[in-house]
Amino acid sequence: MRLILLFVTILVILSGCNTGYPSLEEAVQSQWKTPIKVSNQDEENQLVYYLDQTQHILGVYEFENGKYKYNNEQSVGMTFSTEAGLPFLVSANYFDGKGNFIHGAITTDEHEIEKFEIHYKNGEIQESSAKNNTFITEFPPFLTIDAEMFFSEIENAVGYDQNGEIIEKWNGNAELNN
Repeated sequence: MRLILLFVTILVILSGCNTGYPSLEEAVQSQWKTPIKVSNQDEENQLVYYLDQTQHILGVYEFENGKYKYNNEQSVGMTFSTEAGLPFLVSANYFDGKGNFIHGAITTDEHEIEKFEIHYKNGEIQESSAKNNTFITEFPPFLTIDAEMFFSEIENAVGYDQNGEIIEKWNGNAELNN
């Protein structure tokens, strides 16, 4: 009887260690019926930016013992469009245990965005590298507001290609007027 109990205990422990997925994309996909595509990842803060059809989503994942875990409890998603120029998303959100983050994208198949700049009303500029035309970045140290007040501090955002050419510019004042 003790041998059986020991065997069952070992199985329970080992099965608990195997929860999760070998890739982040598989972990995120486990939460969706439609196909998703991981576009960007902040490994340090364990944030993932992905697409579900036309919806852009930023969420929190876990990576433990070589396995990825994901659920939609801490995720934010939106679709966006524009009547002029390329669709450009800029968003700010707070994630429990992680802090305030800024994220966004320019939707285009014709251009590859190299970097994004966020221009603040106080004259500061925050630069973020792009991956698959998206970005994820922490709030800069000088920004001491919460995520809901982010748009009151931003002047605009700009997406550049590898040659430093402006691909698209997002106007923060337009967001405040909507």
